[in-house]
Amino acid sequence: MDKRLLLLVSAFSFAIAYTWAQDNPPPSATSSPATPQQMPRVVMARINDREITVEEFMQFLAKNPTRVHEATTDAGKAQLLRELIEIHLLMQAMRDEGLIGSDAEPTNEELKKAFLKFSQKHFPPPPPPSEEAMRAYYEEHRSEFGIPAAVRLSQIQFRVKDPDSQEEKAAARKRAEEALARIKAGEPFAKVAAELTENTRYRETGGDVGFVKREGNAWLEQALRNLKVGEHTGVLESPVGYDILLLTDEREAVITPFEEVRNSIASQMQIEEQKKAKEKYVKNLARQAKIEIVLDELKDDYPHGVFPETER
Repeated sequence: MDKRLLLLVSAFSFAIAYTWAQDNPPPSATSSPATPQQMPRVVMARINDREITVEEFMQFLAKNPTRVHEATTDAGKAQLLRELIEIHLLMQAMRDEGLIGSDAEPTNEELKKAFLKFSQKHFPPPPPPSEEAMRAYYEEHRSEFGIPAAVRLSQIQFRVKDPDSQEEKAAARKRAEEALARIKAGEPFAKVAAELTENTRYRETGGDVGFVKREGNAWLEQALRNLKVGEHTGVLESPVGYDILLLTDEREAVITPFEEVRNSIASQMQIEEQKKAKEKYVKNLARQAKIEIVLDELKDDYPHGVFPETER
């Protein structure tokens, strides 16, 4: 990939991530108190003399639907706040170097140009990888180049809302055993699933969930061990309660030949290396800044600091 194009990839991602600030610039710690008409300002974090509030964090999430989903977990919320802090650190560094003004927020175009210069100086794209390195990467990530092996399953699921309730677990297992007895007696799996499964998403499909990846799911791999197409399991304890699974089809992996993905491998390797260089640079910025997590409920999510040190 052309070096300038590689930089543009980084710059564009950065610009989009920071777009929220143009609509709602984050206030500094010395901003005026909120008026009675404004919502109370709840501060999540401080970076030197700047503050990140809950309101600003929500605006950041709203710019990208995947962030909203990620923020449903504590770990996801912590990672997103870390990304926002990183943006503040990089913006301040560009201001310090005079690449963007300190008075007004930059436009997207100004930000792209500034970040191109900034990244070229501090974490430029690496040279193209060698043939040997690309082939090693290909072998290590073969499953990513093509269609992974998959199995087609039908499912009858019985859910347990409170995993600590033995009474609820026993009742769910009883329902599952009754369903299994009907299948063993000759009733079609799809008929029983349509009537009894508590996973309402697949009730209308007779329990058919389609093709799913087998690899990487320890519970599923164990559940399907030695099972042949057309066979069903017994009652299995699952992460959500109890399941009965029917294996209806198998599909072997289809791997794209190396020559067809050579260019994309080279690009991906360069992007990953540049990302590592950027992360190292950001950690250096973080060492020089005063970063404080203010919101109590988030403090435990950074046991080793906002930007953990793996190497110096």
